[in-house]
Amino acid sequence: MTEAQIEQIRHKFNRITTIPPLPRTATQLLEIIGDPDVELDYVVKTIEQDPPLTARILGLANSAYFGQVREINRVREAIIRVLGMNLVKSLSLSIAMAGAFDTSACREFSLANYWYSSLGTATLARMIAQRASLPDAAIVDSVYLCGLLHKLGLLLMANLFPGELSALLAEHRQNPDTDLYTLERNSIGVDHLAAGEWLLSRWHLPEAVTAVIGHFENIDYNGLYRFHLEPVRAASHWIAADISGKSVLLSSNEKLQRVLGLQQTVCSNIEEVFHGQRDELYSVSRLLD
Repeated sequence: MTEAQIEQIRHKFNRITTIPPLPRTATQLLEIIGDPDVELDYVVKTIEQDPPLTARILGLANSAYFGQVREINRVREAIIRVLGMNLVKSLSLSIAMAGAFDTSACREFSLANYWYSSLGTATLARMIAQRASLPDAAIVDSVYLCGLLHKLGLLLMANLFPGELSALLAEHRQNPDTDLYTLERNSIGVDHLAAGEWLLSRWHLPEAVTAVIGHFENIDYNGLYRFHLEPVRAASHWIAADISGKSVLLSSNEKLQRVLGLQQTVCSNIEEVFHGQRDELYSVSRLLD
């Protein structure tokens, strides 16, 4: 963002005193999100102190998406047998953060679509990153977290400006070719990408996350976090098109080929695999609604 944009956002949000603090559980999860050596018992204890979060993690672990035959009844089982440590940390952080916002007054806002956009983007972006030529394998898990959180600004906007955002979402639904970011900037004064970047910076999220959101619309970005940004941006556009009933081919994304070294056939294969998971992933999203 430019300095002028940053100042505009500061002016917009500094007048607001109702911004939710980072939930306690999210604060603890944020401390361990980047620690590859954190003990399993500590992660389990952190999640289980938050009953709603525990219920959601167990619900996800038992969903048809993960294909478990035997019921999962404990967070420890969910981590060891189903989700894995890194996935649980990212999912738990995202769910805990989302719990800070009340979107009920924003009538046109769909939590199911929000979670499908977030989970779908994270899952597809991770699949892209796993097949890409990356300088560091650890980027894959960071990409998943970036995908999960890249739309968090929508929750903030729905919480703070429910009436305005609801009207904009209705207008965008009737005229899907209009640019939602432009509508938001014209009506509210800030778009949900900038709002998300501002909030996540305030909550001290990892720099990769804020960089991905901050440079999301910058097609010329070639900085340190380009390997995080390109999978998330490609996946987000694919999911947005899917929600609106349109079609976007990963194989036509030149950046995936040039920046990540993915051939068109590889992109088509990723798309085919994701198509097979899409319906169950949407069902998982409804568990978080």
